[in-house]
Amino acid sequence: MLRLCGNSSSSIRLSSLTLSILLGLACSEDVPTGLAASPGRAFNLGVGGELQLLLQTIGPGEYAGPPHASSGALRYVGVRDVPPYVPAGPTQLFSFVGASPGTAIITFVSTAMGTSPTVVDTVNVQ
Repeated sequence: MLRLCGNSSSSIRLSSLTLSILLGLACSEDVPTGLAASPGRAFNLGVGGELQLLLQTIGPGEYAGPPHASSGALRYVGVRDVPPYVPAGPTQLFSFVGASPGTAIITFVSTAMGTSPTVVDTVNVQ
């Protein structure tokens, strides 16, 4: 199990491959830990809690920032590329803060349509 960053009260199960990638990133300098985002995930987050999601494209392009959020329950903080830098495409760390109670659906869209899937995740801020 891996806990969300910040004041989250829930944990989720990650595959051993995803966990290995996250641990590898965590051992690199200046790279915060985050969760690997994937279509259809739901996260619980406290107001004021921080959520960091890792996305990686395959092929050209990147995930556009800021992503679309369906409500003001979640505030977008920023995005940055994180090492290790691989030829497959950038690994990006998107950061958010729980702003107010409610549900936000976040949609991440690749700038190179057709190469990386659109990722839609739900965040419940309590």
